[in-house]
Amino acid sequence: MSEEWPLRQDPESPVIIAHELVEHPEKLAFVVLDDDGDWFISDGAEFEEDMEVNRQLFGAMVLREAVALLPHLTALADVPAGMAADWDPDRLTWLLSSVSDSDDLDEDLAHRDARIAAWTHPGSPLEEVQLSTGLTEIGTTAAAPARAVRQVVREQDGTWLFVGFEVPEAEDFEVEGLELEHVVQLYPDVVSTLLAAPGQVFDRAEPGAPWELVEG
Repeated sequence: MSEEWPLRQDPESPVIIAHELVEHPEKLAFVVLDDDGDWFISDGAEFEEDMEVNRQLFGAMVLREAVALLPHLTALADVPAGMAADWDPDRLTWLLSSVSDSDDLDEDLAHRDARIAAWTHPGSPLEEVQLSTGLTEIGTTAAAPARAVRQVVREQDGTWLFVGFEVPEAEDFEVEGLELEHVVQLYPDVVSTLLAAPGQVFDRAEPGAPWELVEG
């Protein structure tokens, strides 16, 4: 691990981690960054209503120790709060998703209202949009492909599609869903395209290049 701390959270901040991972880090299954950006690291187990069961499954650890145990956590440095990442051990890749609601309805509603109030772009931050699969994956090896949005499509029905450079042109591809706010936080250079009207398509030749309206 670099001497420069790679994550935005305080290295001494507490995380919740599955006891099983302390002895068997290879059993890592997923992590969640809650609405406050705090970490929950699991071997696949989820919180139960029975707190005694939770104490048997999970414990506390400072983030610095968790990163030493699971150094591939550092690849999630730029992942926004409110997201989860499943670990694919065969591909050494994180698979991102937007977190569903918690069991606290009042807290969820307050958080939604705050997100909507802070949103300064067209549409809703909670809107689910589609992305080519590579844009929802974070590889942890030197050979991992770069992630950037190549094309932004506003469908005629108003829904959104974001396509990465990893998708060969004129080929079918798989898509995943994320909330619009999370897409903007992961790929802030798409902000200017959010003014697109239904039926419009923006494209660019390479990452960082200006967007061009190519359709609509």
